[in-house]
Order: sequence, then structure tokens, then C-alpha cells
Amino acid sequence: MSKRISKRISQMTIAKELGYSQALVSMVLNGREKGISEAAYKRIWDFAITNGYSPRGMNIESVRGAGESTTIAYILRSPLKLATKSKYFNHIHQGLYDHLDSQGLKLVFLGSEVDIEIEQIPNKAAQTNNLKGIAIMGEVQSEFLDAVRNLDLPVVCISARATGKCHSVLSNEQESASKLVNHLHELGHRKFAWLGGNKFMGSQKDRFEGTVDALKLHKLDIEPQYIARLKGADRMEGFQAAKQIVESSGNNLPTAWICLNSLMARGAMNYLFQNGIKIGSDVSIAAIDMTDVCTEEKPGITSASAVPENMGTEAGRILTTSINESAGSLMDVTLPTKLRILESTGPVASELAGAKALTKLSKFGNNDKKLRTV
Repeated sequence: MSKRISKRISQMTIAKELGYSQALVSMVLNGREKGISEAAYKRIWDFAITNGYSPRGMNIESVRGAGESTTIAYILRSPLKLATKSKYFNHIHQGLYDHLDSQGLKLVFLGSEVDIEIEQIPNKAAQTNNLKGIAIMGEVQSEFLDAVRNLDLPVVCISARATGKCHSVLSNEQESASKLVNHLHELGHRKFAWLGGNKFMGSQKDRFEGTVDALKLHKLDIEPQYIARLKGADRMEGFQAAKQIVESSGNNLPTAWICLNSLMARGAMNYLFQNGIKIGSDVSIAAIDMTDVCTEEKPGITSASAVPENMGTEAGRILTTSINESAGSLMDVTLPTKLRILESTGPVASELAGAKALTKLSKFGNNDKKLRTV
């Protein structure tokens, strides 16, 4: 490449120096991207800016970033990290990435709430080239969110609500819970259990209250001994929640178990399997979820939720729109849900089937409990 040219450089000179046609250089410098390779686009703009090119009437600073890809960064809520990112946020990540990629934008990981000190946020952002927006996956502390908002960039929270502070994209938790309750009620279930995790987060509250509200429409409720709330929300917590409910049920084991997510459902199913209880016949288990955890093992888990990839796509759409518009209203978008019925739910067990199930349970180490399904 030739040395820096001192006078105002022309498109003809740029074309000659780089070995491109003048027509191609003209299209790039007039903002066209479609049909032009990213490498050629970036090379032309880099050379033009380095050598002082400026379209007539335009300040060079306004085009200084034109050769760089626009970047969106995402942050994971505590305690998640890249190595421990949940299946749920993997699906959301995929939807977000696919949308941004289709628009020619990059997606990078800025860090986790558990790793980034609040005072480090401006420096982390400054180290990311051409950063134009931030997606936060999950619910973060208000002080952390405020620090991100102070970057003066579009921010969207995914699977968390921050009304009045930033954009948000959520699944309709009330609708998901209602669909599961109605499905189980149609199968004849009247005694429900709740297996919850992430006990201090808004999503747990929304899903539990949605389940309770849906049961009230059928003149039903969840008895306190059938409610388990744990700090985490993975398979181990599901296992522990199931153990807690069985041990506190006395002689009335609930037949319909609704779990915060599919990971907890898998853990609960593992506990019941180990105790000789058949899923889908002795006890029905459902989850407020729509990830591949529901389908990757047998039995499949009946579930209801918005498609998480669609949540990521919607978050990407909000960010790209916000970047293109200098100002606008904050959006709280709630996506519709769907019900997917698989093998983990079935008709309520008869008294005879319930008695047989409880006999098996006692054989697997719970002979101090006389449980029966009702």
C-alpha cells in the first residue's frame, strides 16, 4: 500500500491505489454494502479514512467508524458464566446472534454480573470496538443495571423486567402456567405441587403466582407442604425439591407437579425414578420451559413457554431499531407461549394404580412413609 497522501484523496485515487474499480469504490463510499464482500468494504473504508477522505459536506468524524462492524455486547446475570450458561440462555443467545448476524452486526460477550465490578463497566465497554448496544440475559441487581444504563447505549433485558429503565423481552409467564394447569386439570389432576428455584428472582415469583392464579380458576390451590422453593434452579435442586415434597406429603402424594424449568423437572424425575415411581402414570410432571432439555431425553417433558430463540430475536430487533433511531420509547415486549405435550404427563392415576405406586415407593427406601396418590 502506498504512503499516506497529503492532499484530499479522490475516489479515483483510492481505486488505483487498492486495485479496485472506481465503480466499486464509489458504491462503498456512498454507503452500499449489499453484494460487496466484507473484506473489500472494510479495506476501502480503512484506506479512505486513513488518507483523509471525506465526502463533500461531511465531517470525517461522522464516518470514522464506517469501516468497522457495529457491535452488540451481552451480559449474563449472576451466577452464570460462559462455562455455566444455562440451556435457556443458550437458546436466547442463538436467536439474538442469528438476528444480529443477518443485519451485519457482531455479538460479543462483555462478561458476567458475577465477574464485572460496577466501576469496571465503563472500561469494559470502552474496550469493545464500535459498541452500540447491550443485551442483559436475566435479572441483575438494580445498581448493576443503572451502571450499564449510564453508558448511554440502548439496553434490553431478556427474561427480566425493568420497566422505565430499559427495554425488556419476556415470556408470558401467566399464560404458560395457565396452559399447564388447564392441561393437567383436563387429565383429572386435582392435587398439585410446585417445584421452584431461583427463589429471589422475579421470574420465579411470576411463574408461581401464575400457577396459583390458574388453579384458583378451577377452585383449587397448592397446599403448603407441596411447595418447594430453592435458591438454585438446576437438576440437583429439582432432585432436592422432589425429595422435600415426598417427605412432607404424609399420606397424600400430589399427582401433578409443575416445575420452574425443565432442568428442575429432570432432577425431580430422577428422584422419582430412583424411588420406583412412573412418570406420566403415577405422577405427572410439567415445566415452564421450551428448551431442548424437554426433548433430549425420554420421557419428554410436557412444557409451556415462549420459544427462547424468538425472545433473542426480538431483543435483537429492539436493539437494531434503537440504534437506527436516535430516540424512542422504551418497550416491554411479552411474547406469546405454546404448549408442548409429551410423555411426562398423563391421566391421573386410579386409586388402585396409586396404591401400587406407593408400594413400590416403600420398597425403594421410603417405608417410613405411607403415601398414596389422590
